[in-house]
Amino acid sequence: TSGGIAEFGRASGGVVNIITKSGTNDWRGNLYGFARNQRIDARNPLASTKDLLTQAQYGGTIGGPIRRNRTFFFTNFEQTRRNYSAVLTIAPSAVATINTRLSAIGYQGPRVSTGVVPASFDTTNFFARIDHKLNDRNQLNARYSLYHVTAENSRTVGGLNAASRGSGLNDTDQTIEVSNITTLNSRSLNEARFQFTHSRLDAPINDPVGPAVSISGIANFGTATSSPTARDINLFEAVDNVSTQRGKHSPKAGLDFLYDRVNIVFPGALQGVYNFTSLTNFLSGNYSTFQQAFGAPSQFQSNPNVGFFVQDEWRVRSNFTVNAGLRYDLQFLPSPIQTDTNNLAPRLGVAYAPGDGKTVIRASFGIYYDRIPLRATSNALQRDGTKYIVVQLAPNQAGAPVFPNVLAAQPATLPTKPNITRIDPNIENSYSEQGNLQIERELPGSALISVGYLHLRTLHVIVSRNVNVPTVPASAGIPNLGRPDSTRGNIGRFESSGDSYYDGMIVAFTQRAARWANVRVAYTLSKTIDDAGNFFFSTPQNNFNLRDDRGLSDNDQRHHMVISGSFQAPQQGKADGLSRLVHGFELSYIFTYASRLPFNVLLGSDRNFDTNNNDRPVGVGRNTGRGFDFASFDMRLSRRFHLTDRVGLEVLAEGFNLFNRANFGVPNNTFGSGSAPLATFGQPTQAFDPRQFQLGLKFSF
Repeated sequence: TSGGIAEFGRASGGVVNIITKSGTNDWRGNLYGFARNQRIDARNPLASTKDLLTQAQYGGTIGGPIRRNRTFFFTNFEQTRRNYSAVLTIAPSAVATINTRLSAIGYQGPRVSTGVVPASFDTTNFFARIDHKLNDRNQLNARYSLYHVTAENSRTVGGLNAASRGSGLNDTDQTIEVSNITTLNSRSLNEARFQFTHSRLDAPINDPVGPAVSISGIANFGTATSSPTARDINLFEAVDNVSTQRGKHSPKAGLDFLYDRVNIVFPGALQGVYNFTSLTNFLSGNYSTFQQAFGAPSQFQSNPNVGFFVQDEWRVRSNFTVNAGLRYDLQFLPSPIQTDTNNLAPRLGVAYAPGDGKTVIRASFGIYYDRIPLRATSNALQRDGTKYIVVQLAPNQAGAPVFPNVLAAQPATLPTKPNITRIDPNIENSYSEQGNLQIERELPGSALISVGYLHLRTLHVIVSRNVNVPTVPASAGIPNLGRPDSTRGNIGRFESSGDSYYDGMIVAFTQRAARWANVRVAYTLSKTIDDAGNFFFSTPQNNFNLRDDRGLSDNDQRHHMVISGSFQAPQQGKADGLSRLVHGFELSYIFTYASRLPFNVLLGSDRNFDTNNNDRPVGVGRNTGRGFDFASFDMRLSRRFHLTDRVGLEVLAEGFNLFNRANFGVPNNTFGSGSAPLATFGQPTQAFDPRQFQLGLKFSF
C-alpha cells in the first residue's frame, strides 16, 4: 500500500526506516578495504593543478551465536581517512589587491589565497547488536552505535570563502537502544523501545581573532560567523506500540515520547563583521555595515515531544487494501513560546490490483507535521537583547570603527539601537498536505513500469523576517527614523508565515532481461515554488510582503534521471577456457543527470535601505538565475572468487564521473551595483569531483 501509515511523525519530508543486521547460528563476517589516490584521477576544472586526494576506507563485520538458538551478536567497524583539497576560486588579481591593502593597514589576520587548500575528513563508525530470546513470548534486542568525525578545513572553505573563513570539526555521536517484542497472545504483539543519544560537536574556527570580512561577489575571509562552534545534545526516546490481528483488520496504536536537552555555542559576530559592496569600497575602507556582538554566546534549552497514533490495515478483498491512520504530535518549547495544539494528522492510503493482478493502483493522502527547528529557538532565546547584543554601525556614525579595528567593549551609548532576534510566541509547526497516485504494471519479459504523481503543499513554513525595518532611508541621517519600535534596531523574528508547493511526476522502468543482466530507469519531472529560502541564512527583500519573494524554490530541479544496471557473467555453461576466464565477473553502472538549480540574483548592496544587503536588480524576481546542469557516469567492475564453499574473495575497481564532465555548483550570484554585471557574475565558484578511481578488496566467510 501507499500512505496511510501514522506510526511515524515529526517530519514532513519523509521517514527512513533502517533495519540493522543481526547474528545467526552460523558464523559470518567480512573484511574489506577501498583506496583512492589523485595520481590516477583527473584535475578539478577550477584548479590549475591536481587536487590532493588520498582516501583509505576499511573495515569488517562479524556475527554469530553466543548461545545457539537463543543469543546472537553482530558487530561492524569501519574507518575512512580522507585527505583532499578545497578549491578557492577567488580571482588572483583580487587576491593580490586585497593582500596589498591588508598589509598596508596592518591587518593581523591570515592573508587571502586562491587555488587549493589542504583539508581532511576522517570518520570512525562502530556498531554492535545483541539479540536474545528471553522466552517463548519475549525477544530482546540491544544495540550501540558510534560515529566520530575529525576534520580540517571541512566547513565553509572553498569557492569565494578563504581558508580563514572556515573551521575544523570534531563530532562524536553515540546511541544506545534497547527494545523488547512481547507476544501478548496468538494475535497481538507489543513493541517497547528506549533510546539514548549523546552528540558532542566542536568546530574550532581557523581565525579566532577576526574580524570577518565580506566583499560582495569577490571574497569572504576572516573569522567564521555562520556556524556554531560547539553543541552538546542529550536525547531520550521511549516508544510503545501494540498491534493485533482481527479478521481482515490489523489495527496498531502507540505512544512516542522524545526529550532532548541542547546546549549550543554560537559566537556569531563576537569578533566583528565588515561588509563591503565592492572591491573599490574595500580599498577605501568604505564599508556598508559593521556588526559586532557582545555577551554570552551559549544557549541551553530542553524540548519534550509527545506523539500518539492509531492506524488500521483493512484487507477489504484479496486485491484491495485500505490503510487509514490518525496521528497527533505535541512539541513543548521554552517560554514564552506557546505549544501548537492543532497538530492532528489524518492519513489514508489504498492499493488495488484489478483483473489479473499485473496492474497495481496506489493512492494516498495525508498531513505530515514538522518540528520547529531548535536552531531557531536557540538563536531567538540567546539574542534577545539582554545577554547577547548585536551592534550595527555605518562608517559615518559616531563610534563606528575604522577598518580593520573592532570595538573594545560594548559602547555605553550608541548612535543606533542594537539588533535583536525574537521568535513569534504563537509560532506554529509547519505541515504538508501530501497526495500521490501511482500506477504500476507488470510487462512481458520480467519488466515493470510505474508512473506516479506527487503533490505537496507545505504551510506555516518557518521564515526569518525583519519586523522593525525603517520606513525612512538611513541616508536621511537620523538613526532608527520610522522604525515601528524606535528603541530597537533590526528585530529579526522567526515566524511560520511561509508556504511552498511541489508537483512531480515520477516514471520508473525495471527489467531483468535474463539472469545475467538487469536495468532500471527512473525519471522525475517536478517544480517547486515557495516564498522563503533557508530560514536561517536568508531574509526576504520586502519584509512587509513575502509574496514579493515568491518564486522557484532553492532546490527546484525540473529534470532528474537515473539509469542503472549490471551485467553478470553466466554462472553455468561449458567448462571451456572462455567460461573460466569470465566466470565471477560483474559489470555495473549508474548514470545520473540533474537539470540546473536556480539562484537568487543580488546586487550585493542595500538598495532599499532596510539595512540588509539582499536586494535584487529592479524588475528581477527571486531565483530567476539558473546554474549548471549535472551529469555523471559511474562504473564498477568486480570479480568474485570462491576459495572454499564458505570463503570468498571479491576484487573490484570503480570509476566515478568516468567521462570527466565538468560539473559546477551554483555560480556567483552577485550582479553588482552598476549597470553592467561584475566580471565574476554567473561564473562557477565550486565544482564537483572530477574523474576518480577506486580500488577495493573484500574477503568474506
